[in-house]
Amino acid sequence: MSLAMGASDQTPPTSPEQASPVPPAKRSWRESLTPERKRLYRNFLFATTATYLSVMITKRAIISRRHVPSLFHHNNYVPQFNKYQDGIQAVTLGTLLSCSTFAMGVTGVALVFNINNPYEFHAAMRNYMRGLGLQTELSKELEKNVDPRVKEIEDAIENFLSDSFPDDTPDAKGEKKN
Repeated sequence: MSLAMGASDQTPPTSPEQASPVPPAKRSWRESLTPERKRLYRNFLFATTATYLSVMITKRAIISRRHVPSLFHHNNYVPQFNKYQDGIQAVTLGTLLSCSTFAMGVTGVALVFNINNPYEFHAAMRNYMRGLGLQTELSKELEKNVDPRVKEIEDAIENFLSDSFPDDTPDAKGEKKN
């Protein structure tokens, strides 16, 4: 075979030192999944299935409302309907579709960005916002010039939401009533 046809003039290695090392055995993608990642996939699968089922239920409800006249009936005939039942059905189907689609979106974003809980989402968004440089000089200056009363209220709300109550609450600072 000539060199023009793609053959190379290199000879294969003859000694064991020259031989390429054996590549490590490849693990299947199922073995490399952590339990957290499996849970994310499972949640996304359930949300996608719920969305698919809600779309099928809605499709069936829409098809059942169509009026198809039979052979010798007028096509301008308006079928009888109950506006309250139709309204309840519309609200129910709309809620079902919106909730299942929202759940699929949330679990899809969590799966893509590997977010397992709200705390990881909070940390990821905080890092993302800092990376964009959204904390401007004005916001930094406003944080420095915060009124002490406002700062105290912010701290109290933050402590309340994080379930860690300080020992020096405003009631403990004031005089005790006898």
